[in-house]
Amino acid sequence: MPVKLLERLPTWRQVQWALLGAAFLSAASALVAFTSLTPAEPVALSVGQVAPYDILAPISITYESEVLTRLARQAAADAVREIYDPPNPSVLRQQVQHARKVLTYIENVRADPYGTLPQRIADLRAIEGFTFPDDLPPILLELSDREWRDVDSQVIALLERTMRDQVRPDNLAEVYARLPNLVSFTVSETQAAVIVNIARNLIKPNAFLNEERTRMARRAAADAVQPVTRSFLQGQLVVRSGTIVTEADLEALTKLKLTQPPDQRLRILGGALMAVLLITMLGAVYARRYHPDLLENVPLLIFVGGLFLIFLAGARLYALPEYLIARAYPVAAFALIVVALTDARVAFAASSALALLIGLTLNASLELTVLAGASSVAAILALRRAERLESYFVAGLVISGVNIVVGLLFGLLQNTAEPTRLLLIIPASLLNGLLAAGLGLVGLYLGSSLLNVPSSIKLLALAQPSQPLLQRLLREAPGTYQHSLQVANLAELAAERIGANAQLVRVGALYHDIGKLHAPLFFVENQAEGVNPHQTLSPRDSARIIIAHVIEGEKLARRERLPSFFIDFIRQHHGTTRTLYFYNKALEAVNGDESAINAAHFTYPGPRPRSREAAILMLADTSESVIRSKRTRDKQEIADIVHEIIHSRLLEGQLDESGLTINDLKVIQEVFVSSLQGVFHPRISYPALPPRETQEVKTLPATALNPTEKRATS
Repeated sequence: MPVKLLERLPTWRQVQWALLGAAFLSAASALVAFTSLTPAEPVALSVGQVAPYDILAPISITYESEVLTRLARQAAADAVREIYDPPNPSVLRQQVQHARKVLTYIENVRADPYGTLPQRIADLRAIEGFTFPDDLPPILLELSDREWRDVDSQVIALLERTMRDQVRPDNLAEVYARLPNLVSFTVSETQAAVIVNIARNLIKPNAFLNEERTRMARRAAADAVQPVTRSFLQGQLVVRSGTIVTEADLEALTKLKLTQPPDQRLRILGGALMAVLLITMLGAVYARRYHPDLLENVPLLIFVGGLFLIFLAGARLYALPEYLIARAYPVAAFALIVVALTDARVAFAASSALALLIGLTLNASLELTVLAGASSVAAILALRRAERLESYFVAGLVISGVNIVVGLLFGLLQNTAEPTRLLLIIPASLLNGLLAAGLGLVGLYLGSSLLNVPSSIKLLALAQPSQPLLQRLLREAPGTYQHSLQVANLAELAAERIGANAQLVRVGALYHDIGKLHAPLFFVENQAEGVNPHQTLSPRDSARIIIAHVIEGEKLARRERLPSFFIDFIRQHHGTTRTLYFYNKALEAVNGDESAINAAHFTYPGPRPRSREAAILMLADTSESVIRSKRTRDKQEIADIVHEIIHSRLLEGQLDESGLTINDLKVIQEVFVSSLQGVFHPRISYPALPPRETQEVKTLPATALNPTEKRATS
């Protein structure tokens, strides 16, 4: 029972994965739901309330204010004056006719010989629609006939002069105020007062409000007002303590998500966690199916996951109101780093996930999702040769071009896009591409240094002949160094033909035999003519020394912090094959009795090649060694040897885990045969010089010989 219980307990790797997964999910979810998790407390305010304390903006934001836009449009509409129709001449005619009747009536009252003064005053006050001051009727009755005739003519003239202009209900007071100035100066003050009072009662509005035209003018004025944008920087005061909250203030608090109730935070965080969990699960399934080796490389996953979180956090720059800074955020640098450390398919999956989460982080913005995704895909497709610096420059230009197109596309589709912002897209995109290329190089250097992975830049550095290990190999084991160069050439050509990582297998081949530095003279390529230290050793001891170059090579590679791929090459380039020469010698010593020999003493520890590159290295190493040792120059014999080596390794099962196909092996065989025949081709036999000529050459001083002659005499 205790044993079964222990078997059910999670392993350290499972615990490690659980901790890393939980940390990633927590961090990514917090970044996606960052706005809802800000320290600013939600407030419960309404329009007209007094703010209890200063309220600051938790983030930077720019938005179109519906409230301020509505108020601005209302103000523009209110500023349009009412539109009236032109003066109606029929109103003037009616009032002139009415004036004639009133003046005739007044004249009859004045001429009434039978009426008393009070009766005649009462008759004057009885005129319909007329109001007179108390002192006016007696004055009107006391005027002489001549004075009355002047009043009569002046009233008609004043009425016509006034009502030829626009008289509106809203400017009647102004018209009445101008009447005294329009009366002729030939009449007396008493007559002028009578004229003004009579005319005042006769003047009526002759222009009327055109409601339809007024409404259309006000609508046009309101429509001409552009939407009002409002911006807040992080930490800026939104509502001051003690002020009355306006509708615009409440709108700003809503946009900043400061009015949401506290329980909304949990809902938003749950949605963010669900989104991150879904993307993470899809990524894990994708990696398990198509890149299972990636899941075993925990340091690389930690590095990529950390980069993912850093770029997700940096996406907050998109929310800045400064357009140039926001659009210059180089999110495509993440794709450049990942594609250089892994491959295009992994980079595409990771960049797509990052683009989706950036969109969710920034209020489900389709524009920013497309911008991040398109620039990342462009970076992956543009970076064809990650080992060349100019490739990053080209990738930066492609990223800039894609950003310009996407920015202009969304800018033109939005009716509210300002021309100045459209113009800023070009410099912002160029800066984006430049920063992405620079950060891509920096991230690749840091990643390859921290993770000790064979990135293109690191492989380029390790391939330099000035590397300390290669210098040691050249000085202490020159034969092994030359052998490694030949194997590197063979392996690189074969890898290129079958689509494997040619740069990786070439550089790995340069280091695959560094374990021979432990005892270089025990390997035939480093031995002088006639000197073989194995002659004094037993077959088992000789085999132990030969096999030890794999073990010692692994130790040396780890001590020098070579990439893990190189360590795999060292361990796997002999697989689990035997040292046949010493094994056969041991069999001869016991008269062929295999039971008397422990085959494990003559077998390499392995494992067998587990990648196409390691298998190519094994076949190249064996083919070059055998053909060099046989010193054959026959092309057919070289082809037969290569075929036999590949066939035997296949039958022994050494290639079962490599992933090579039968077609790959055919291509590899063709490349090896062609290359080795070129290296070990037969030389032309030059005839010997006559004795006299030879003697003459020998007597010449060394300085008199040209390089060709020096080589001929050497």
